[in-house]
Amino acid sequence: MRLLWAGLLLGMVTLVHAAVPEPVGELLRKNGIPAENVSVYVQRVDQPSPLVDHQSDRPMKTASTMKLLSTYAGLELLGPAYRWRTEVYHDGRLENGVLHGNLIIQGRGDPYLLAADMRAMLEDLQLAGVEDIRGDIVLDTRYFARRYHDAAEFDDKPHAPYNAVPNAFAVNIKSTSFHFLVEGGKLNIEADPELPEIHIHNQLNLVRGDCGDWKSRLQFVVEPVGDEVNVTFRGEYPSACRGKTLELKVLEDGPYAYGLFRSNWLSLGGKLRGGWRYGALPEGAQRLVTHDSQPLSEIIRTINKYSNNLMVRQLFLTMAAERVASPATEADGVHVVKAWLASKGLHFPELILENGSGLSRDEQITARHMAAFLLAAYASPVMPEYLSALPIPSVDGTMANRLRNSQARGSAHLKTGTINGVSALAGYVHDRRGRRWVAVIMVNDPKASASRAAQDALIDWVYQQP
Repeated sequence: MRLLWAGLLLGMVTLVHAAVPEPVGELLRKNGIPAENVSVYVQRVDQPSPLVDHQSDRPMKTASTMKLLSTYAGLELLGPAYRWRTEVYHDGRLENGVLHGNLIIQGRGDPYLLAADMRAMLEDLQLAGVEDIRGDIVLDTRYFARRYHDAAEFDDKPHAPYNAVPNAFAVNIKSTSFHFLVEGGKLNIEADPELPEIHIHNQLNLVRGDCGDWKSRLQFVVEPVGDEVNVTFRGEYPSACRGKTLELKVLEDGPYAYGLFRSNWLSLGGKLRGGWRYGALPEGAQRLVTHDSQPLSEIIRTINKYSNNLMVRQLFLTMAAERVASPATEADGVHVVKAWLASKGLHFPELILENGSGLSRDEQITARHMAAFLLAAYASPVMPEYLSALPIPSVDGTMANRLRNSQARGSAHLKTGTINGVSALAGYVHDRRGRRWVAVIMVNDPKASASRAAQDALIDWVYQQP
């Protein structure tokens, strides 16, 4: 009888653990999301078993919460102080400020080489004695394998910056900011950076009315013409919007990098006679300038706070190049991450990785295993850098407008993930009694986008634990 009673008690505990917290379940039901399409796992970091375990062994699509795995792997495999290095060489002779030969830029995957960094590199180039470049600008991007990528494959939006594909010399996150400015009853559109390769055709009508969803009222057409591009804007722009900005990827990698180089070089008073091309760093080339990126500990803050796909894909390939071989492929990155997990005793047979960003219809993991690597990260020496890189509810990043009316605001570090049919939230919650929890909720359902309130309710519920 005693054994039977013990078994019944164990069954009751298991039932409690399996249940979705009532506030969460109520919001899921209210928004028409079946519980069978939801996976939830909650565990205190200092406890051996979960408080909530609902369908945690079901493989789920992750969207951008997969960045949690890629950035944790990057911190452990490369180290928080890791920096990407971009180097500038020449293959001719430098006499009295004149470079008789080609200037070669060797990219090694820097995810965050901005326009300001390009200008700083060129200022250093002038300090190195170069004033007049008589040859070509040669871009050596062989650190990553050059493969055909269809930027429209994921959602038929090839000019969306989040669809940008990796390149060993990716400049300015490959993005151009188009600023819409209403002044004196007229609408002007300006590109930033302002490059002569980008030709803007403004066919927008300035109209009255509320700003509202202004992006849905305009259309754009991008037409490449050799190394240049025509960008035509049509539709309506409400005057009430005043100033707005639209981020687009409109130039191919090579023309964009060269255009940014030339624009900055000329504005610094330099001279340039040649064009640009891809090529390999030749034997005997002389190094002129070295530019180091921010440390990885800072880079992952931008990756996770703002869910930058290109940057984490650059990191994913960098791990492959450093640990396997160069030119690196996504398959190499998958191998590296899975081998690293195995070395930590973490075996996730259901794990599917593609590019490490979550911008995929295939990437998946179970909630239990996502929680497992989050628990491992909490016990890792890189834990402080890892946690500090995650968005904080009602404070910053993709969580800036979440949980504003909850006592949990400011008391969690969480990564969001959203694509069509997928919505997820995962990370750490610091509860009202000062205890730390790992929380994971993943929704794979046609109405997944309506689950945000239920996700927030889970975090609030964890925070309120007695």
